[in-house]
Amino acid sequence: MRVKAVLFDLFETILLLQKDVDYYDQCLKRLHEFLVSSGINVSFSDFRKAYFKARSEVYSRINSNFEEPHFSIRVSLALREMGYNYDVSHPLVRDATMAFSDEFMRYIYPDEDAYSVLKELHGKYKTGIVSNFAIPECVHKLISIYGLRGFLDIIVISAEINRRKPDPTIFNIALSNLGVAAQDSVFVGDTPDVDVKGAKSVGMKAILIERRPIKSNIEDKPDATIKKLRDILEVLEN
Repeated sequence: MRVKAVLFDLFETILLLQKDVDYYDQCLKRLHEFLVSSGINVSFSDFRKAYFKARSEVYSRINSNFEEPHFSIRVSLALREMGYNYDVSHPLVRDATMAFSDEFMRYIYPDEDAYSVLKELHGKYKTGIVSNFAIPECVHKLISIYGLRGFLDIIVISAEINRRKPDPTIFNIALSNLGVAAQDSVFVGDTPDVDVKGAKSVGMKAILIERRPIKSNIEDKPDATIKKLRDILEVLEN
């Protein structure tokens, strides 16, 4: 596979999420504990209801046009639902978002081959991350914590540009900043209808890493499928 750039999805591709744990509720509890400590006098049950109502409102926009507003909007909307008027830019909203982020990072760990694969690719190809995530600060922290930043030429996070995969915009921004044509690039991800479909819609090649059994439509068919991250080295050489 002759390419000049190799771009990756982040979660469940380069970084993995602990299985068999209800991480999301733990993150919400951490967020709620911060709010209570800051004088927001609401029960976790009431906060949880308000949060998921806010998230549904945000997701309705995401599903219609692939917007990706920052996570802090969910916090602000949830607080307003409970009678507290805090704008997204308020320090309490920002710090509550970081409380969620800090808890989330506890459940993330790198693929065993992430460091060595990125190290081997960097220099031979232009490399980067294109990730859907509503807290970009969290992504940048994780990439730095696991020592991966030095092997990446670009990092594009959906909430930084308010567009998420499979929207072509997020891929085109990455390619434009790298100065590489779509046909000279490959995208590696774990989700056919997001990573594969999105990359191929702009003319990129696509490699699916099979983290779990997946049924994909014909339009989401990858150019290659791998079982382990290290397998990408052989695919690229061939």
